[in-house]
Amino acid sequence: MAISVMAVCTGNMCRSPLAERLLAARAADAGLDVVVDSAGTRAVNGMEIHRETRRVLEAYGGSAEGFASRLLSPRLLRGHDLVLTATRAHRDAVQEMAPLLWKKTYTLLEAAHLADADGSLTVLGLARARLGVDTDDPAWDVEDPIGRESDVFDRTGAQISDAVDSIVDLLAR
Repeated sequence: MAISVMAVCTGNMCRSPLAERLLAARAADAGLDVVVDSAGTRAVNGMEIHRETRRVLEAYGGSAEGFASRLLSPRLLRGHDLVLTATRAHRDAVQEMAPLLWKKTYTLLEAAHLADADGSLTVLGLARARLGVDTDDPAWDVEDPIGRESDVFDRTGAQISDAVDSIVDLLAR
């Protein structure tokens, strides 16, 4: 049975599409049955990936083909095994929209940290592992590159790419 993951950011044009596409590609490369979607808390439906995000995504071997942004809704959240957000504010928005997902919703960096810290952890064990972590720490937020220079997109891309590798390892357990 496939594991279903939702990536969330603000506009669904930079951070969450990058996480979606890298996670889907790397999970497939690892032979995992993972379905990855993305949406934004303030997205306009049907927008393409930001041109700088496309550049970064392609540099990491991903493809933006067929992507269209979507506005996050409770309906889109339904049925996901894991929700990965760009920031703590996005995590809070998801938990407000779908309170029953609180045990399955993490910032991307928080989930990656937990996965790296405990090599025996599974997706189901994330909530238990979270108990010892300061979930209000701004270090769990991925910087928003929109309207910024190319180097911010590069830095954000590297951060998301590294986190995705940790998440794929977690999903493989």
